[in-house]
Amino acid sequence: MNIVRKIGVFGSLFTLGLFAMVTPEGKTAFYFEDAKEVNAAISKLVGTKPDAKAIAELAKKYSLDELMHVYKFRNKGGLGVGETPGAITPDGIEAKLQGLQKKEADKADLSKNGKAYATMGEVSLILADLSEAHTPKEKKGEKDPKKWKEFVEKMRKGSNELIAASSKGDSKALKSAAKTLNDSCVECHGIFRD
Repeated sequence: MNIVRKIGVFGSLFTLGLFAMVTPEGKTAFYFEDAKEVNAAISKLVGTKPDAKAIAELAKKYSLDELMHVYKFRNKGGLGVGETPGAITPDGIEAKLQGLQKKEADKADLSKNGKAYATMGEVSLILADLSEAHTPKEKKGEKDPKKWKEFVEKMRKGSNELIAASSKGDSKALKSAAKTLNDSCVECHGIFRD
């Protein structure tokens, strides 16, 4: 094989390798290191009342898309549901919320996984604070800061209801809370996500 052909083959393989490292969001594989940092930072705040300084620092360091990545499946860099990978399925906060809003959790599920569901609510409360820190500065068409804040408040409401329902073992309230929380995301994305 001559040198020109070797360079061509190497270049093709290198380019193919780069494409393989890029995720559907257009982020490189190095992004998952950032996801681990975000997950660790948010996990550290769970169970506390984060102060404004901690929220401001996280909001400044990471984009809202990077912060919201915690909702993805654990095997896609998200935080996951519960402490043990794969023990609760689906193992992604967003997917689990969607499932909980469709089908009422039974008593055994709530008894076993209630703490994990409450933690999803706590994570969502932190994300509501981070979302508020990322409120758009000015109105652009439908993208109104007032509407953004309405969605943040709906997110907080759903998060608090999820925590309460999980703690009480109330499956009807859990289903309703999951719907409120999921709806806040869907409605916000409908207007603000580009």
